[in-house]
Amino acid sequence: MSNFDSILVVDDDASGRAMLGLSLRQAGYTVSCAASGPEALSLLNEKPFDWLLTDARMTPMDGFELSRRARRIKPDLRIMMMSAVCSEKDTAGYPIEKFFQKPIPMENLLQWIRPA
Repeated sequence: MSNFDSILVVDDDASGRAMLGLSLRQAGYTVSCAASGPEALSLLNEKPFDWLLTDARMTPMDGFELSRRARRIKPDLRIMMMSAVCSEKDTAGYPIEKFFQKPIPMENLLQWIRPA
């Protein structure tokens, strides 16, 4: 595994969060999960992460605001977003490196986070 092996998955959908976490762990990554933006920010302040994978639509803090706050905490954090209702064009102006439409094909996600 590379330096990029610690991933924080943030999704208010418990089953989606669990499936992503399981799949990423099976691929050899260290994964932590959060059910909300505030919970994710707390984890980012406690532990080092290389990647943040966040859902776009959550309450009380959506993934867009989370991406901005996460970048302030950890400027070198690589941020990915997923959504069933938003599109890549919605990420303009946010520190989001990659957008995935839900459901994410796991091979596409793994291809993106694995170094070339």
